[in-house]
Amino acid sequence: MTLRVAIIGAGAAGLACAIELQRHGLVPELFEQRARVGELFPHVAGTLQLFNRPVRDQLLYLREELGLSLTPLAPMRRILMKTPHRTREVRGRLGYFFLRGQDPDSLENQLRSAVTSPIHFNTRADHRYLARRYDHVVVATGNNEVPAALGCWQPLMKAVVRGAVVLGDFDPYTIVMWVNTQYAKGGYAYLTPFSARRASLVLNVPDAQPAAADYYWATFWRVENLRYQVMEDFVLEHYFGYVYPHRVGNVLLAGIAGGFMETFLGFGLLGAVRSGVLAARAVATGRDYEELVKPLCREMHQTLVFREWLNRATNRDVDLLVRVITSPGLRQLIYNTNLQWLKWTSRSMTLWRRTADRLRRLRGGRYSGAGP
Repeated sequence: MTLRVAIIGAGAAGLACAIELQRHGLVPELFEQRARVGELFPHVAGTLQLFNRPVRDQLLYLREELGLSLTPLAPMRRILMKTPHRTREVRGRLGYFFLRGQDPDSLENQLRSAVTSPIHFNTRADHRYLARRYDHVVVATGNNEVPAALGCWQPLMKAVVRGAVVLGDFDPYTIVMWVNTQYAKGGYAYLTPFSARRASLVLNVPDAQPAAADYYWATFWRVENLRYQVMEDFVLEHYFGYVYPHRVGNVLLAGIAGGFMETFLGFGLLGAVRSGVLAARAVATGRDYEELVKPLCREMHQTLVFREWLNRATNRDVDLLVRVITSPGLRQLIYNTNLQWLKWTSRSMTLWRRTADRLRRLRGGRYSGAGP
């Protein structure tokens, strides 16, 4: 008997899941609450090669390991990092830029073109209802509502995101990043180009309220002396959380609903696509979904270590970090080799943090008169 599979959400994770299920001879039904695929606002996401080692080329990985042929806007050849007291750059094969949103060439519409299964638009599906009527339900809603309802969601942090499409003069192969606690707290801002004349400008501020977004946004523009022309803008909230288990009964959690949002820079593109494909493979082959996503979970944890450090860092800390990682010898090692630096660096930072916390507790105990 053919398995009946429902997918809630026709974003990157849901569409990738549908394509993989089709490859296994299944015909899932997708339920999307919007009128079309793609996020409501256009922007450019980056896939940084830094965070996906030992994958050497992300396009090859997508095609050969996940069966997805996707066309990026451009390769990423340069990262320009700006902190309050220094500007540094690195060059190399650093990743790719992908168009997101409802444009015909967006990543979502590229995936949509390969989906032959039915998509029910303008439909807000209930996972409980579908779970009673389908053999499997893959939740790829792009939010934490279902995992929270299932008791699988442990919140880690939230951030307010203020962004815009801007006009100016841009290098189509460069991502610009700013870190400054004056306007980003423990977050960051970045500019990713659509073209030489148009770009996506985003400010991510952790633990801030949406009502404060305009204040941080205005401060960012003033401090960095930006002179771009704004065409359209948006404000939204991102929720980062730890999800376990990733399967409850016949319900599988993928994409952001599965906790696969990369916490350091927040793009989450590869994590969403990979988790969607892995959910489909678990459904089609009967393999253990929890085992399949273990490597992806490890990567998410490693980036969380960097996010936690950034949340605590001062501007002086960030200045020092940028100086170190862009020094000539280390820069070549990190950016232009296939070294799994994220794995080893995150372990070192975790050990350093635990040691520092232990020392603070010991000093606090001694100063407060605790002890024999």
